Amino acid sequence: MARHTPLAILTDLDGTLIPFSPHPDQTRVPAELSALLQSLALRSGIQVAVVSGRPREALDRFFPASPAVWLVAEHGGWRRADGAWTEALPGESRDLDGLQADLERLVARVPGSLVERKTWALALHFRMVAPADRGAFLVEASEILEAWLRTHEGFERLEGAAVLEVRAARIRKSLAVPWLREKAGAGARLIVLGDDVTDEDMFGAVGTHDEAIRVGPAVGRATRARWTLGGPEEAIAFLRWIDAARHEGPTPAPVHVPRPIARDGRREAGPAAPHRLLAISNRLPDLRAPTEPGETRKKNVGGLVSALEPVLTARNGLWLGWSGRTDAGGPAAGPGFDDSAAPALAWIDLSRDLHRRYYNGFSNGALWPLFHTFPARVAFHDEDWEAYVRVNDLFAEAARSLVPEDTPIWIHDYHLLLLGAALRRRGHRGPVGLFLHIPFPGPDLFRMIPWSDRILEDLLACDLLGFHTPNDVANVLQCAGSLSPAKVGDDAILHRGHRTRVRAFPIGIIPEGFQEAPDPDVADEAAALIRSIGTSELILGIDRLDYTKGIPERLEAFARLLVLFPEWRGKVAFVQISVPSRADVPEYKQQRNRIEAAVGRINGEFGEAHWTPVRYLYRSYNRNQLAQFYRAARVGMVTPLRDGMNLVAKEYVAAQTAANPGVLLLSRFAGAAVELRDALLTNPWHIDGMARDLDRALRMPLPERLERHAKLAAIVRRTTALTWAEDFVGALEACR
Repeated sequence: MARHTPLAILTDLDGTLIPFSPHPDQTRVPAELSALLQSLALRSGIQVAVVSGRPREALDRFFPASPAVWLVAEHGGWRRADGAWTEALPGESRDLDGLQADLERLVARVPGSLVERKTWALALHFRMVAPADRGAFLVEASEILEAWLRTHEGFERLEGAAVLEVRAARIRKSLAVPWLREKAGAGARLIVLGDDVTDEDMFGAVGTHDEAIRVGPAVGRATRARWTLGGPEEAIAFLRWIDAARHEGPTPAPVHVPRPIARDGRREAGPAAPHRLLAISNRLPDLRAPTEPGETRKKNVGGLVSALEPVLTARNGLWLGWSGRTDAGGPAAGPGFDDSAAPALAWIDLSRDLHRRYYNGFSNGALWPLFHTFPARVAFHDEDWEAYVRVNDLFAEAARSLVPEDTPIWIHDYHLLLLGAALRRRGHRGPVGLFLHIPFPGPDLFRMIPWSDRILEDLLACDLLGFHTPNDVANVLQCAGSLSPAKVGDDAILHRGHRTRVRAFPIGIIPEGFQEAPDPDVADEAAALIRSIGTSELILGIDRLDYTKGIPERLEAFARLLVLFPEWRGKVAFVQISVPSRADVPEYKQQRNRIEAAVGRINGEFGEAHWTPVRYLYRSYNRNQLAQFYRAARVGMVTPLRDGMNLVAKEYVAAQTAANPGVLLLSRFAGAAVELRDALLTNPWHIDGMARDLDRALRMPLPERLERHAKLAAIVRRTTALTWAEDFVGALEACR
């Protein structure tokens, strides 16, 4: 193909031929690159065009001495051939002044950010924004962009490398493909090079006789390109080889051969760039259980997925977990693998008995109740412990077969407390971190575990231990100090010559998602329930069905409200949504029966013909519907008896209408209470006290609600799921 005539080469610039710069104005095109493109363009039967998202003035400045190289600016909107610029779509809307003003007010407050105005687009650059400020900045920027896009049809949002862009939807790089093909002449074949999502438009527009090459790390997302090059240096070497191949004489040996990848994103052959981060959790975001035709896979859309997917994709990462598949036999010989997903996924299968004893047995029958300070619910069985050890070993074996021995590994939660040591025994030398998503108990509770010495010893094989709150950090330090010979500092544990860092990393949410306009397809159901309560003030509880969430205690507190403050009868309605959980476990069936009995008793005792005090819904809702409930609720009642964090509290804050927010009534024993101190804090173990706090929440005047909500919302925007993941990975990578 290098000698085909006519041949056209269409190449992106930033990230494809030159590395990204911290600031757009700092970009320089090396003279040798400009000369190479000019040399290619002057060869007989070949035409070269550089297509970029940059303004035409920038491209003129970059290639002043390369008149033979054609230029395409602003993602296809402007074209320069033979020295003259023309518009691709004359008359396309340029109405961006209002959005520009909003974004400039934002960047004025955030050092390192920049608004770049183009003809049909606005680019918001944040590469130089401090990492600690980036999460809050992106949340606020997204809110501005989404609000503007809802009222401006014909524009779309794009995300590139450290840039958010809004542009006219019809302006896209794919416009350059038929233009260049026509300019190149009949029979022309195209080679297209690009590195990011905006270049996928070009890849999708090429024909069956053309070739698309993605430049950058191995696939972390699906791509339409058939080939890949590792980075700008390889791309330039490839173009030099084509230039040499156009000379008369034998075709030179290739300097570099692009790696082939299939159209669905799977690698077909050739060496692949190694994964630079491995995350391991009990479950994958996309369970692999269904095997029959027509079955759909269960998609987990929780906070962990929202947090991990971006950080893994950015690092060409891999996510390893249980497949969701159980059978009577044993585990498969090796892990399954799918790198067409973003991020790439790997999985192991477990036998039915092994999974039951490891998951329902030791993980949720022993560790879960003990770590949540419910020792009366704990059950220890040797067979469950043996299964737990075995599964941790299986994950370690799978991990070692998937990534090099120096790859950073991020382990998640109480299911895999032994995994760090299991990896070390198998020779893994890279940083290993574990984040615990539930509370960590103090020494008195922890030593109840018959195998507490082994668990603590294996935990200290990790380089980094992360928790939600400083109290959890203090507990693990106390356990290490009192139950082992380790030396303990303020934020580190030294044991057998190995240093384990210990820190609090409070997880957040993606707050802008809870301000989205209701989806018409699902909005009516939530709206009908809200209308059905009439003029009553709505008190809302949303929880996974679990004994740690304090749902029966919350119902009793509501009943006491109606006794202590009878003036609220007929004027309030309590809606409790319980998301089904572990329905096969007897303790959870008992919990559901207890809740439903309490609902029936309260409605029977206090209900009237025109008023139902409690509405109980045992089902799940999507985020859009939950946001409707949150906004309608005068009081969000988040009162777990014990919780690692509880993201419902943050979701409730994020969903509120700023001009008339509700009140967050929050348990002191939720990890979220450490950050959300301006919530109305309550003690869920004291029913009368919780009833009085509920009365105070219902009576809270608007000025106090506004003041509290403003402080809460700032915290929710500042510490998000994205900042949490980046902070942990940054600390983990620093452990090298």
